[in-house]
Amino acid sequence: MKKNELVHFHSLLVTIAEEFVDSGLATKADFAEYDVLDVSPLALRAARDDHERAVLTLARLLADVVREPETPSQAVEAN
Repeated sequence: MKKNELVHFHSLLVTIAEEFVDSGLATKADFAEYDVLDVSPLALRAARDDHERAVLTLARLLADVVREPETPSQAVEAN
């Protein structure tokens, strides 16, 4: 994947993470591992490898949030 495509994908994943936090599916603490990397999609001068590491970390963290089993209160709200 080219760097500009990777940066765009990074931006999309950040938007999804923000939506998860806003909707209550996740907390900011769930993304602490990503935050430590200190590479945002706006860091256009960051190395491609830095963006790739950030994308892989963020994608894994988002998958972990989605994969977590529902709590009983979440199941009731869904019905």
